[in-house]
Amino acid sequence: MRNKLIYSLFSLFALFFLGAGITMLYLYKTTSDLESVINLHRVEIIRQDLVINAQTVQTHLYTFGTVFGQELDVIVENVIDLDESAHKCLSCHHTEEITEKLTEVVNIVEQYKDALSYLITTSANKERIERLRTVAIGIGTTLLKKTQEMAFIAGQKLNERTVNAIKEINNSRVILIVTLVLSFFIALAIAITMTRQITEPIFELVDATRRIKAGELGYTTSYKGKGEFGELIESFNDMSRSLSESNQEIMRHLHSLANLYSVTLTFHAITNKTDIYRELAYGVADLVGAEQCGLMLPEGDYFVHMSPAVGLDEEDIKLLRVPKDAVMKLYYPTKRRAFILNDNIDASPIAEVDKKLNVRNLMLVWVRHKGELVGVIRVANKISGDFTEEDVRPLAILANNVSVALENARLYDDLRRQMRELQDAQEQLVQAAKLVAIGELASNVAHEINNPLTSILGYAELIKEETDLESIMRDVDIIEKESLRAREIVHQLLEFSRKRPLEIKEIDINQILKDVIELISLQIKDTRIKISESFGDIPKIKGDENQLKQVFLNIINNAIFAMQDKGVLGISTYAADGNVYVTISDTGKGIPKEIMPRIFEPFFSTKKERGTGLGLSVSYKIIQSHKGRIEVESEEGKGSKFTVILPIES
Repeated sequence: MRNKLIYSLFSLFALFFLGAGITMLYLYKTTSDLESVINLHRVEIIRQDLVINAQTVQTHLYTFGTVFGQELDVIVENVIDLDESAHKCLSCHHTEEITEKLTEVVNIVEQYKDALSYLITTSANKERIERLRTVAIGIGTTLLKKTQEMAFIAGQKLNERTVNAIKEINNSRVILIVTLVLSFFIALAIAITMTRQITEPIFELVDATRRIKAGELGYTTSYKGKGEFGELIESFNDMSRSLSESNQEIMRHLHSLANLYSVTLTFHAITNKTDIYRELAYGVADLVGAEQCGLMLPEGDYFVHMSPAVGLDEEDIKLLRVPKDAVMKLYYPTKRRAFILNDNIDASPIAEVDKKLNVRNLMLVWVRHKGELVGVIRVANKISGDFTEEDVRPLAILANNVSVALENARLYDDLRRQMRELQDAQEQLVQAAKLVAIGELASNVAHEINNPLTSILGYAELIKEETDLESIMRDVDIIEKESLRAREIVHQLLEFSRKRPLEIKEIDINQILKDVIELISLQIKDTRIKISESFGDIPKIKGDENQLKQVFLNIINNAIFAMQDKGVLGISTYAADGNVYVTISDTGKGIPKEIMPRIFEPFFSTKKERGTGLGLSVSYKIIQSHKGRIEVESEEGKGSKFTVILPIES
């Protein structure tokens, strides 16, 4: 196309130059003819001057000696002009005929001059003068006739040359117009042809690119061209086909990767070896498109085929036993990637078995763990074509995941075994902890109940000895109090160990606190403990009245014990952030930092023989069951503050 374009442009320019050359040639010729005509016109003017001068002299000669005649000096001057005109005319370039006549005219002019000279210089008689004048007039008449003949002949030639020059000019104009018109149409034809030849393949390419953009990968244009555009179209078609093939290859890879991802993702969720064998066999069959797939693992001196497998029944699987030495001979020379056998099944390490299983082609992919061969993925009878390196790549990735999955399954089996052992150990520890707890509980309960029982037994002995009814009744009251104390201890133990459903209803926290204060007022009547109350305007909440009363009573009893019969017991309530806050503070000895984390533990107490260590633990469980919490602030030597936080809506 480049050469064609160059040749076309060259032809176009050559055509224009040819037309311009012809036009210039005709213009040059026409200009030369015009110059010749102009020169002829100039010569004609000279000849006309010659004729006019001859006529003027002849006229003066006729009037010479009359009143109408000119002076002699005028006639002489005219004769001189005539002579100059004749010689001037003779000096120009003429045809042979004109030149001959001009020569005669010049000779006659010389004779005319001589005759006039005789006429002018003669002073003889009138007859002689008249005769000389007649001779001069005759010569002048001949001269005038000759000049007129010459002028006529020259005029004809001039007219002929002028007509020819005009024709040449007209011809030049026509040639110029025809040349320009022909050049224009030829150039237009060349431009249309070249434009079509250039734009047609471009339009084809644009349409093809739009189709490819729309998803028609592999689309090829049917345009057939030569030269550069032909090569371009062919290259474009090759590119489109290459794109289609690449896209198909990418889609195949994506499909393989999707299947590979699906299979490998399944491996991470499988802990059973049988499931691993099954997923591997069916996953490889989908990835490669093979009739027989499965996993072989080392067992003694052989690699044996695992069940289940694709394309193999249990009898076939039993036949697939390959000696380790035979496998290792194939493993090392294959650069630890895979062994492919597309023909000559006799080269298989178990050729007889493979022939019995109708194996056409075979691929063994190595499964390694920490650099050691731990298994073989066996794939046989590819449905279409032979096994290639493209089949090895995804299976090599899959083999790595298989080794991990097998290792995970082994670790999971070990973990389950260790978990069973751990559960057995935990059950033993729990049993031991129960025994320790029961022993500690029995010790605390026995200690707590022993005191009131001792009092009961002592006063019972006194009753036996006393006869006064009033003394007996006093002892009976003491026995009753100690019995109630023992019952309360047992009740607290039961409350801690037994989970009883809450009796939820709408309650007034301020009223519950007032009831608790009334209960403890007798307890602190003989002490120097003062109670500071600050009840805020709080809404009613939902909760178990008796259990919350037990919580507040336990915390207040601990505060009273911490103050040792002297101090200030502060009780306040307020609402904020959707909660009700109950604050119980004391000015006692405080809680040491080292035991602060343990105050809510069961059986932990700082009251020594007077405490069970269950009060705060039970209180904490009750507040948790109400979806609340207990916060504690304490400074040793200055007192403690317990804040019970309960939600308004629960």
